[in-house]
Amino acid sequence: MCSSIHTRSRRAALFAPSSPPESEKLEAGLKIIEEKAPWLEITNDIFPDQTEYMPSLPYLAGKDQLQADRFADLLLDTSIDIVWCLRGGYGSFRWLSMVPWDRIGNEAPILIGFSDVSLLHSALVQKGRLSIHGPLVSTLPDTTEPARKALWTCLDQGEFPGLSGTALSTGKAKGPLIGGNLTCITHLIGTAYEPGWDGAILLIEDHNEALYRLDRMLTQLLLTGRLSRLAGIAAGYLLGDGKPERLLHILLQDRFGSLGIPIIADLPVGHIPDNYPLLIGGYYELDGDKGLLKPMTGLPGLQRP
Repeated sequence: MCSSIHTRSRRAALFAPSSPPESEKLEAGLKIIEEKAPWLEITNDIFPDQTEYMPSLPYLAGKDQLQADRFADLLLDTSIDIVWCLRGGYGSFRWLSMVPWDRIGNEAPILIGFSDVSLLHSALVQKGRLSIHGPLVSTLPDTTEPARKALWTCLDQGEFPGLSGTALSTGKAKGPLIGGNLTCITHLIGTAYEPGWDGAILLIEDHNEALYRLDRMLTQLLLTGRLSRLAGIAAGYLLGDGKPERLLHILLQDRFGSLGIPIIADLPVGHIPDNYPLLIGGYYELDGDKGLLKPMTGLPGLQRP
């Protein structure tokens, strides 16, 4: 638990943007929050039991319009500090265009999540809103204690950690952090919700992907011309356990080497226990010589006086 003196609790609303929450993992995650961050006041999401409100496809947490309405209501609720996503999976892409993004103002709560939540992060960045790429409630039980401690600091004080990885291409860059899950970002190309690439640092991570599938997605991004507008690239974990990171390094250098920008890999971010929080839309410095990604700003909305 953080040692700072709390002037008030943070109100955190729970939301399942994608696939249905898994009860055991959800309960375990909520127990960790209760024990380690008792200053977080949890507002449970309500899942209607009525048949007419339930999605016809089992991998979705709710019907599209209902999901968009729920999400918009949460972001428009100024009494809430945090909207914490319960689970990733798939689903938010379906209702992304149904959210009244123009109504989302500067007083909106901070969104936390990763994986499929990257789609929502990207849409928020388009509107100038910051959000947190970090553990879902359901992944908290598998998140390491140091990564969870970094998350509590973010939520309590608005301060984010610097992260260390493997330097693949030298140089330094500064810019806003965009991206998240590689599959999601690739599918945003050509939509109104793809990230703003100019002068940005692109974060990529994915879950247990085959090397050739990663090659295909990275090549698609290259062919769009978007990557030539970046200031740097920061890669978290993309392969599954036991797959050789050396081959991933070769692939990243092969696909990105011609860009002439600093690149680092193996950051403790993504579908791994060491999933440290990052501020999407916040300004970062990427040091390709030392393999470091350091925040230049915090999150004013969560910083305590």
